[in-house]
Amino acid sequence: MQSNCTLYTKVLVNKKLNTVRILATFDTSKRNKDGDIIVTVQNAVFKSGDIATLEESADSRQRAVERTLALVRAECRTDNIVLL
Repeated sequence: MQSNCTLYTKVLVNKKLNTVRILATFDTSKRNKDGDIIVTVQNAVFKSGDIATLEESADSRQRAVERTLALVRAECRTDNIVLL
């Protein structure tokens, strides 16, 4: 059964390791002073591992993000995904 809840996702770039990962949360209670939703490891319901490196082509990184978002849709059972 699919959920109607909105899943807020964020693509994180670790500049020290030159990697890309994805965090996702349903929790909207943590906001910064501008009112934007903060997605952290502590409130994330989905934490991917390193899905790509910055040395890869942009096309390759995009495909990795799309594959991971498909996994997020299936695992969190929602189609309402908002990228932050």
